[in-house]
Amino acid sequence: MRAPVAIPVLPRRVEGLRLVQRRRDVFFESDQRHGETGWKGSSLRTDPRGIVKLKNSISSSIKLMNNLKLRQLAVFVDIYQTKKIAAAALRLNMTQSAASIALRQLEISIGALLFDRTTRSMLPTRAALDLLPIAERMLRDARTAERMFRTESTVSARLSIAATPTVAQTLLPELLRTFLESHPEVHVDVLDVPPSRFVMTVASGQADIGLGYVAPDETELRQHRLLSDHLCLVAKAGQARSRGAAPTWRTIQQIPLVLIQPGYGIREIIDSAALEAGVSLNVSQEVSLLTTALAMTRAGLTHTIAPAQFARMDIFPGLVARRIGGPIVKRDLSAVFALDRTPTPVTLKFLAHSRESLKRPASDG
Repeated sequence: MRAPVAIPVLPRRVEGLRLVQRRRDVFFESDQRHGETGWKGSSLRTDPRGIVKLKNSISSSIKLMNNLKLRQLAVFVDIYQTKKIAAAALRLNMTQSAASIALRQLEISIGALLFDRTTRSMLPTRAALDLLPIAERMLRDARTAERMFRTESTVSARLSIAATPTVAQTLLPELLRTFLESHPEVHVDVLDVPPSRFVMTVASGQADIGLGYVAPDETELRQHRLLSDHLCLVAKAGQARSRGAAPTWRTIQQIPLVLIQPGYGIREIIDSAALEAGVSLNVSQEVSLLTTALAMTRAGLTHTIAPAQFARMDIFPGLVARRIGGPIVKRDLSAVFALDRTPTPVTLKFLAHSRESLKRPASDG
């Protein structure tokens, strides 16, 4: 058996115990090798060899946090975005060799390869995909802390908004433009996150406020309804389905549709409504973003189902949205906050601005 190796990042002695490591296990070893450990306030006892085992996560977690550097994470994120070390180094104003060393040190710290190197590009591994949201959050928090403590005034003049991609691409830009015209002193961070991460992003405090569609019974968030909407059949103007009798779930079941993939956004609501109506929809294509489905419909390729508010945005001219009946499916857009956090004054100002801007109800069409 190998001799015990001392761990330098933790105290070597704690009330009569010596910290040692053997392979993947971490131990506190009694100096006396028998009886009580001598650790005041502890009920631990040594085994016949005088050893008390602790979870290996104590050492590994502390060592990992001790070794991770923000500079390494910044290099990793920029390489992920640009797929090239040289481009990332240029962004960060450092040499390519320094960026390569920082990446390698990060891979050593986490014990996993982050990119598969090719002659043309850096291809992210599964470990890179897992690390990316964590690295982005740590870098964002570091920037937030820097801004917060640079001057006292910046604490109240910052606003972090979470939004799903569709909301971020359609409703949010105009809301921000008009809000910042009245409040130019506010610095805004926009976190456009997939629907699967929206609730978590707001509930964890990463965002001050979120704009999106959430279930009425969501327990982790406080909801403030901004507008009431409903699901519509969306068609290109001039197509047969853009006029005539009002559509129902039963009358549209044979129409080829492009819908959001299962598990994304409003797809669960669409499937539930179809099930309630006793029909099976003709899904010809599935996409990840509702804006993609709307763009394909605008090109005349297919039809889609979407909330009326999105289908009638100026960025999608030439679309006709008609409410689907039998049953009518409502979909409320809400501003949401973490349940255990008090909104800042600037957050409440943005909420009031959003309510005023979006108070006009969508037409039934």
